[in-house]
Amino acid sequence: MQRLLHVNSRLLVSLTLSVLAIVLAVAFGSPERGAAGLTTQAFQSPIKTPTPLPSPSPSPTPPAACPPQTRWGKFAVNVDVEGLPGAERAMLRLQSISEDIAACLATRGVTLLEMAFGNGSHRIQSPELPDGAYYKLTVQGPPSHFRDPAGYLFQVQDGQIVRRPDFVFRFRLVPPPQQTLPPCREFEKRFTPPPTSTEREQVIPAESQRDVCWAERTIDISSPPKQPERPREAGALSAGYHYVGPVTYQDNQGVWGRNTVVNPNIPHPGPAGNRFVVERVYANDASWAHWMEAGWAEVSWRDERQYIYEFDSVNDDWVFFDEYVLTPGSAVETDVQYDPGLGRWKARYYLGGGYWRVLATANLGFITADRGYNRGEVYTADGVHPILPLSGFDTGYLLIDGVWRLWTNSYDTDVNEDDPYQVDMLYQYYRFNIHSPMVFIPLVLNNAQ
Repeated sequence: MQRLLHVNSRLLVSLTLSVLAIVLAVAFGSPERGAAGLTTQAFQSPIKTPTPLPSPSPSPTPPAACPPQTRWGKFAVNVDVEGLPGAERAMLRLQSISEDIAACLATRGVTLLEMAFGNGSHRIQSPELPDGAYYKLTVQGPPSHFRDPAGYLFQVQDGQIVRRPDFVFRFRLVPPPQQTLPPCREFEKRFTPPPTSTEREQVIPAESQRDVCWAERTIDISSPPKQPERPREAGALSAGYHYVGPVTYQDNQGVWGRNTVVNPNIPHPGPAGNRFVVERVYANDASWAHWMEAGWAEVSWRDERQYIYEFDSVNDDWVFFDEYVLTPGSAVETDVQYDPGLGRWKARYYLGGGYWRVLATANLGFITADRGYNRGEVYTADGVHPILPLSGFDTGYLLIDGVWRLWTNSYDTDVNEDDPYQVDMLYQYYRFNIHSPMVFIPLVLNNAQ
């Protein structure tokens, strides 16, 4: 059994820090028990805080639905629809992703588009939309058809789409005879995966892990693209980026990991690309510029939710999978791997019992990755760092010669810690925690190997 590596220096704290722990415990709520099998507990002070006397609550003043400085402009875009059978029609729906903007629109009497269209090119328009708001355009077709994509996210400024002023929204509806896999939206209604073993096997044949359905994506076309992980230059990372967790220099054809979702205290809404927290698996080539990653994310420009996401250097857009509802404590298990049958890299989201949902595929231009990552990434554009509650990682595999191999100290590995984020490495290198300083104290490790 491998010994705990970082626990001594960070977790054996003196009681003099108990007051700080109480403040953090209040800030973040009750401790979570995640997929990593950790029991966590914050320090408690023996001093009882007096109960304050109740005071009358002032009557809240309802805010104005539309701020007086709101700017309005006309909006019109082109939409292409293809793949509908015969005279079948698809429903296109435009909606605001912000409750405040939705209330503003309702107050002003603006109704967003909801119309049925057939195959072909269409022009959609709104007499006015508020500047700076984010919107979602979705399509609904026959249930058996795969939607490619299910929807788009975009921001409007001066009547134009931010970053893509001439963008044409294209929706392709794929009928069952043309599908390589059924849409997960329908497949998961009639499929119950067998239970997954909690035992970590040392090796797992790649062919034992089956693709069973395709998840439908929502593409964000207005947020700035993510930057790739790069080597440190003069001791600094790309401005605003922080990485926390292991990276291996072992050649591989894939990385597989699992971690627990947390609420990283990101303010909402915020400017596109302003802040995000992701926990993901990631593989890249020697140039550092070609990569694929998949995991969960919370981003400042959407609502206060965590989403399954994928990003790759070919498409260069954030891709979200809105059909999957995550909450703090959820386990998210993803992989990225090279599929020789496809001749492409693919990202997947675990369904259970050896069955996987396919999120995306891309030709990254390489077969063997020079590095593999299973860790967290935090970005802040303004230097205000999200505070990260403890998140446990309890699965780490590398795909080598057609076999998933447990990520141990047999493989050349470094562990990143970028202030103000920390790592507690429990078992090299497949079981660990990441967090902001002094958030939670792990006391008991269950099912230790």
